[in-house]
Amino acid sequence: MYRRILFAVEDDAALPAAIGAVAAYAGFWGAQVQVLHVHRRVPAIPNGADRRLVDAVVERLRTEGVDVHGVTRSVESDDEIAETVAAVATSVPPDLLVVGSRGRSGVAGLILGSVSQRIAAGLDVPVLVIRASYTALRTPRRVLVAVDGSPASDEALAEAAVVVAARADAEVLVLHVQQVLAVQGVAIVERDAEARAIVDRAVEALGARGVRARGGTVVDRSVAAAIVAAAERFGADLVVLGSRRPSGVGGILLGSVGYEVVSRMRRPVLLARRIRDKEPALEVPDSRR
Repeated sequence: MYRRILFAVEDDAALPAAIGAVAAYAGFWGAQVQVLHVHRRVPAIPNGADRRLVDAVVERLRTEGVDVHGVTRSVESDDEIAETVAAVATSVPPDLLVVGSRGRSGVAGLILGSVSQRIAAGLDVPVLVIRASYTALRTPRRVLVAVDGSPASDEALAEAAVVVAARADAEVLVLHVQQVLAVQGVAIVERDAEARAIVDRAVEALGARGVRARGGTVVDRSVAAAIVAAAERFGADLVVLGSRRPSGVGGILLGSVGYEVVSRMRRPVLLARRIRDKEPALEVPDSRR
């Protein structure tokens, strides 16, 4: 359960949705929230507006009964904003970082990176990304978690279990995408039995944690597109993904399923605790043991 939430805010279109989501989640978990705004220092412009932004967000959350306080940080350039948020989150690690996203997509967005992408790349803690278009401001009753049998997807299962642990009526859909790969003009797809085994293990692991779950597989050329489509069909309130977050623009240029899902998805996306190369994941209980 998330007891400490760091809410990084910007005065943009994503803020209203993010405030509503944070209020709902904090109330659900009884979490304490720290509101953080990092702004670029401009000598000719007084920084009172930045403090007023934080104060307004704090006041809004307090009216919802949230235990909250706010802080500001200033930097010399916009390039330092994401790094500063990551530094704050690293100094006293929260259980969850929440950021808003205006949903940039396309080549330009991937090359430049968005603040939410760059923050996620610099952190190991779970990151919840709220899109500006998100309107169903409630705690999750339907959660989709994407798995591929890797340590990172085991972490996603663990996050999904944390999210729904206190809600008896929550339902989890475990999804595995059998990606179609073209090799020398021949389409190659993972065998159905292997795909089903990955899903069955994940469903059993969640069941061992007391989570009501069912599973499914889908064949698609694009893993991200398949996840987005499945979330729409399922009516997911939240999508949970494992994460081997790339660091820096080079990693973003290479692309990742997580970032592509965030750019396409209208629903909140939770990037699980980052798994670094050669790092074992937290053990996910398997009822067959």
